[in-house]
Amino acid sequence: MMSMTLPSEFLGKHRIILGNLPLLGVSYQGASKDGEYEERFRDKGEVKKVIKVALSHGVRFLAASSRAFNPLAQSYLDAVKEVEAEEEKEIRLIPCVDVPLRLKGRGVDDLRRWRTHLEYETASYGSQIRRRYLEDPILNCRRGWKEGLISAKPYGHGELVNDLRVDWKAWEASVNEFIGYNVGWVEPGSGTDLLAISRIDLLEELLEKTKRMGHRVLLGSHHFSVTSRLLFERDVKGYDGFVTPVNRLEAMMFPTQKVVEESIKDARKRNKLVVAIKPFAGGRVQPEEALAYVFRNVGVDACMVGVGSVAEAETDFRAAERVLSGSPIRGL
Repeated sequence: MMSMTLPSEFLGKHRIILGNLPLLGVSYQGASKDGEYEERFRDKGEVKKVIKVALSHGVRFLAASSRAFNPLAQSYLDAVKEVEAEEEKEIRLIPCVDVPLRLKGRGVDDLRRWRTHLEYETASYGSQIRRRYLEDPILNCRRGWKEGLISAKPYGHGELVNDLRVDWKAWEASVNEFIGYNVGWVEPGSGTDLLAISRIDLLEELLEKTKRMGHRVLLGSHHFSVTSRLLFERDVKGYDGFVTPVNRLEAMMFPTQKVVEESIKDARKRNKLVVAIKPFAGGRVQPEEALAYVFRNVGVDACMVGVGSVAEAETDFRAAERVLSGSPIRGL
């Protein structure tokens, strides 16, 4: 059963959101594939073709990124506006906005942040978690991931509690980039995970500020089980649910796939939406198998699907239709 908070307009009949990262040159398959996508989607016309295929299959929600994310982000947003006018259909965005975290006036180091989460989860779930971080197929698309994570120094709990801040002017400016677009939810990025384990008061302040700006919130999380538990224990208000990795390969499902699946069930019982990302694990799982897992096995409310071409879009959205209609899936 879908969550009681699921709005009647959410995702039309297919519960599928068009993911945007492949359209920005991000494949999760390595530098060569990234380059292929970047070259293809430097042509705004190719972006528009993919969006139009999505609309033809009933998709109405699209993921988006702040303009600072990469050089193609602005072109993507321009394409959204143009397609909306050409097709005379309302497109609603779910923009992922990085939380501008500062520690003693400097930005938070990404590898140190990941190492901090590794140490936190190891304390609760055991040393086997280390292997999952080091061997994750998506994280290993980052250059020097293993060596960097091993050598990174975790942030101390004391320095996070005493010195972690949010640059509120930067946050408001990033959210305001989407004025003039139809925003369904703002998705604060996975910096929310670091706030959850150290400065949940700042996370509550972020939710309140974003609400005052007129937006609903879905929290991005790469450490879903820990973050959701801490928010539920604190009874944090002001958000509708979560956006988190869910896939058959366990990629980026931390601390473990089983624990994440259990946490998703708990979240949905609490009437929190759960939107799956990375369902194909960066193209490593076939579409029907991937979507059957996230919708039928795990039972998420919705799923972001990124595609690298018009042909992929047609294949993936047809697969979604079969899965969501209840049709038998070969091999499952």
